[in-house]
Amino acid sequence: MKKLLFICLSIPLFLQAQQIQYAAKVLKYSSDLGGKLNSVKRILGKPDAFPQGGASANAWVSKDALGSAFVEVEFEKAQAVKQIAVFENLNAGCVTRIQVGNVSGKLHTVSKKTGGYARWITSLQTKGNPDRAYYFNKKRRKIEVAQNVESNADIEYFHLENLESNVKIVRIEFNFGLKPGQKQIDAIAISDSDEAIQPQVNLIAGADNLTAPNKLIYSPDRDYDLSAISIMDNNLYYTLSMYEKAGEIHAINLSNPTEIIDVTKKIRNDKKLNYILGFVPETKTMLMGSENKFRWDGDAVGFDFFQVNDGIYTYQKPLKITAYSNYGDYADAFLTKDGQRIIFGLESDLTQGGFDLYFTQPKDEVTYGILQNMGRSLNTAADETNPFLLSDNKTIIFSSNGYSGYGDFDLYVSTRLDDTWKNWSEPKNLGQKVNGPSFDTNPYYDEKTEMLYYVSFRDGVSVIHQIKIPMGQLTGTK
Repeated sequence: MKKLLFICLSIPLFLQAQQIQYAAKVLKYSSDLGGKLNSVKRILGKPDAFPQGGASANAWVSKDALGSAFVEVEFEKAQAVKQIAVFENLNAGCVTRIQVGNVSGKLHTVSKKTGGYARWITSLQTKGNPDRAYYFNKKRRKIEVAQNVESNADIEYFHLENLESNVKIVRIEFNFGLKPGQKQIDAIAISDSDEAIQPQVNLIAGADNLTAPNKLIYSPDRDYDLSAISIMDNNLYYTLSMYEKAGEIHAINLSNPTEIIDVTKKIRNDKKLNYILGFVPETKTMLMGSENKFRWDGDAVGFDFFQVNDGIYTYQKPLKITAYSNYGDYADAFLTKDGQRIIFGLESDLTQGGFDLYFTQPKDEVTYGILQNMGRSLNTAADETNPFLLSDNKTIIFSSNGYSGYGDFDLYVSTRLDDTWKNWSEPKNLGQKVNGPSFDTNPYYDEKTEMLYYVSFRDGVSVIHQIKIPMGQLTGTK
């Protein structure tokens, strides 16, 4: 009897559940920019640029930013519709007409627009945020404050007067001349309810229950940049860079973090190596990078191997990769703890859009094999970079601006699903305790203490944070 009563009481809850779908296929459109970035296909699926708002390579951009445009999309299943939501991540408010249709394709105009906007981000580029373009053109150098630009990211809701049945197709028409500035459309959704469709960030379990991060190291001022975190023998190493000056490798003992040691001079070389990019404990091998990113020497690509013994750094050899290709001015790299792979964040001819994650493995004793893209489940049309792989060789933490998040670049975690290294779980955001409104990059996870270290940019200043995250929350086993 109790079981029957529970079922009866549950039926109204199931009946009241909101049925939401996001566009699954583009049928027709006026124009786009072509290529992988900002193509009309970027309008499909869940929002990628909400709730953070602002410019995104994962949103549709029409060729004419001040003219008329349209897009006609199809949903996976026909359903009853009471609400249509248009996610406009730049300068919203340009929708002029909406039509809906059934499986036959016949469209009719939804006559009345009610409701309004749900204001999400009034200004992504607010005072104190570093400019993304400047950050990437001047990697690991001075971070300048961007001009205060209103991005006007909004969700435009259309609540229909009558419930429309069997809706399969939606056509949205725009007049982009109604608002100044560039326009981008992130997603289109339908619902059988008047309850506002809310963008959801894919979070790790328990993200909201994490303790607040601790600020471990501050850059002296806005002219300095912190990066390249690494831990060896309870010492945390990082690079301190100043605009137009060579970076210095500093270290602190995690048991006594008040004393800072400059170890740059101990690493004697003529290549100005100043970034530690991974360490293999078993062989004491360290990968290092240089600010001279394109120091070509035969097949060398600007990275070198060192061996570390009792504080003595001994040069081994340059990193050589078969058919290495990099379109950008720099590359991020990470040597896995078993020394069997190097993961890169760079842009090449195999990119899904901007910077992607790639891997390479030893081809012989001298050379590494061709870079292989790590797949669409990790890489977006935007940028993925700063990879860090846990010792299980399955859990990767990285920085990206291609997923729903809270700032320009957030930290995400994903799990490798097979041995191809190209199939990964849907990345999960580490949450607002970790990710802020600006950049969060350069992750390093200490498995012994279950402490995540990472670089944040807050009010234009670079800071190394530490936060306790149980390993089970990262690996999804808890």
